[in-house]
Amino acid sequence: MATVLKIPVDAGIADQQMNITLDTIPLTLRVTWNELAQYWTLSLAKRDGEAILSNIKMVKNTPLIRRYQLSTPPGEFIFMDNYSGKERPDFYSLGNDHQLLYRTKY
Repeated sequence: MATVLKIPVDAGIADQQMNITLDTIPLTLRVTWNELAQYWTLSLAKRDGEAILSNIKMVKNTPLIRRYQLSTPPGEFIFMDNYSGKERPDFYSLGNDHQLLYRTKY
């Protein structure tokens, strides 16, 4: 049965990296703010540093990695708007009025 996990990100920090295990797979997750274009990006790597995905634009309420048909990680990330009323997430949205979620495969 799938579970939804809240990824622990902090509001107001432009570049965040963490080691995390999702669906029993150890990964390094990085979330960065693109100052020029004004949006958040998501990058995933194996713990040895091998890139899985780099700088994927985080669009609210949309599956972020499904279109890449990855086997690792097998679940899905969603950048969920918590009824903010904002048309687009801003710098202070991450970890505040928008949450990064992971829906496990199992």
